Amino acid sequence: MNTDNTQDAYIDTNTLIFAKSLIYALEDMLGIPFVLDKTSFRETVFSSPFDMIAYIHFTGAVQGDYLLGLDEVLAAKLIEVYEEGMSKNDLREMREDYGGFIKELLNIAVGLSIPELEQSFGDLTHASGILIYGEMDLPDVKSGRVLIESEMGKILCGFSLNLAQVKIGRTLEKILRELEKITNEAKTACKTVKTVLRLFNSASIAVTLDGKILPGCSHSPASVVGMAPEQDIVGMDITTLLDLNSSDSHKLNHVLQDIKKSESFSVIEIPLLEQTEFTNKQGKVFKLDWIPVINDENKCLEKLLVVMENISEARLQKP
Repeated sequence: MNTDNTQDAYIDTNTLIFAKSLIYALEDMLGIPFVLDKTSFRETVFSSPFDMIAYIHFTGAVQGDYLLGLDEVLAAKLIEVYEEGMSKNDLREMREDYGGFIKELLNIAVGLSIPELEQSFGDLTHASGILIYGEMDLPDVKSGRVLIESEMGKILCGFSLNLAQVKIGRTLEKILRELEKITNEAKTACKTVKTVLRLFNSASIAVTLDGKILPGCSHSPASVVGMAPEQDIVGMDITTLLDLNSSDSHKLNHVLQDIKKSESFSVIEIPLLEQTEFTNKQGKVFKLDWIPVINDENKCLEKLLVVMENISEARLQKP
């Protein structure tokens, strides 16, 4: 097993899960729709251009952080205390209010996200959120980061994972193989029924440019498509995982072939599918969201992250 590739895949998928959890939490709590900026995803040491950073550190068999960055103005707007022309001093006086909200938002998003990570690494312990204003010195650890945005502004979502700190005295390969078999009861803290149902019907995977599933996924992708949770899907074609009907399978394969033939793409040139909904042979409908991962050194497309959501029930309920 290539430890670096496995770590990258876990970082990729859990960054997206965290970002999606923040989107769901913001919509549930405030009714404000945020969306993923697909072109913003990067694998790098976390840094933020914003003046406010909140993070939660987790420990256990592995350790790492869930992080978010945003401007104080946006934080104040989210709880409707910002007024045009407000001075920095006025903003500072309200830090307790909007800072408290951001920490609550982070706690909820982490509560929604961390069960996915625990499926692979067992129980993890995390403390309450920590809030920093201004610059923050962060460890030199590879992270995933992606922006979510609305008309009000942008929030930077980050996730870091350090597999080098595994505390069990066995090889990493054996640990990952055994811990993949662990099942955990669903966590209930800070979850609304609406959000839980939506999250249980979605999963994230990383795939190569020819559609092969990379290591680093948990049980969720198999469960979402109706396979046994313990089934090994690493190396499987995404079309095989989804068991698409012949028409949709052809469309998906055609785009993957076009991507594989090309040596490099700029983000805006990547021929990702305009079609986002696909039907499999059992009549299940899946919505696929594609996020390109660009290598910062050579600026080439390195792999694709795919957020899968089973929307079959929603389609049946449509009039």
